[in-house]
This record gives sequence, C-alpha cells and structure tokens, in this order.
Amino acid sequence: METLNTDMELQLQAVDCLRYANSYLSTLEKCLRKKISRFNNDLLYQFAIISFEKYFVALLSHYGRNASHHMPVSLYNEALFFEKELPDTIRQTAILVGKFEGICSISDFGYSTPCTEELMEMLDGIKEIRLLVENRVYNCD
Repeated sequence: METLNTDMELQLQAVDCLRYANSYLSTLEKCLRKKISRFNNDLLYQFAIISFEKYFVALLSHYGRNASHHMPVSLYNEALFFEKELPDTIRQTAILVGKFEGICSISDFGYSTPCTEELMEMLDGIKEIRLLVENRVYNCD
C-alpha cells in the first residue's frame, strides 16, 4: 500500500479537524439556542475550547503545519504567519475563549466558568472562525 506524503496527510488532518470542530460547535449552538440543556456551562465551555482549537489546527494543517500551541491566543498568533490579515474580531474571540482557563503555569488561576452570555459571544466568534477555515480548507485557498 502506498503511503501518503506529509502534505496529503496534513490536508486530510485539516478536513478531519474541521469535521470535529463543526460537530462540537453544533452541539454548543444547539444547547445554547434551546436554553435548556443537560450540559452545564463548564461542559459547554469545553465544547467552545475544543471547537476553537480544532478550527485552528485545521487551518494550520491546511498550510502544511502542525500547531505548536494549544492556548487560543497562541493559536491565533501562530496562524497570523499564514493568514496575515486575520480580523481583530477573531483575536478578540481568542482572548475571550482563553480568559477562563489559566493552567499553563503554577501561578495561574486554573479554571473559571463563563456565563451564558459569554458563551453566546464565543459561539458567534467561533462561527466567524469556522467560515474562514471552511473557505480555506474546502476551497484550497
């Protein structure tokens, strides 16, 4: 069996990550829109984080790179190398998504829980990221 080259593997990874991100984002949106959910805001926040991260992993994979970070602002900054004009609204979403998690050093605060309004704001911002990433990955820009 022929092995895929790295570029092809990364393109397939981009599509897979995009599917995962869309799935998590869809769950987040359904739960927030119907306003009644068996999931609490902690779990909904995890859906937001995972979808945000997967979209950026997909974007970087599209450009033939593996993400070297996992924190939202770091992913945004890493993507700037390939997407020179990422909108400031996406940077603001990265800041918002990362604002409730501080686990990368001993002195960080750990976790806090966003309110429903903050989750809705994350949802809107992540949907903007989804459009950008889908355009790149599926249209091969």
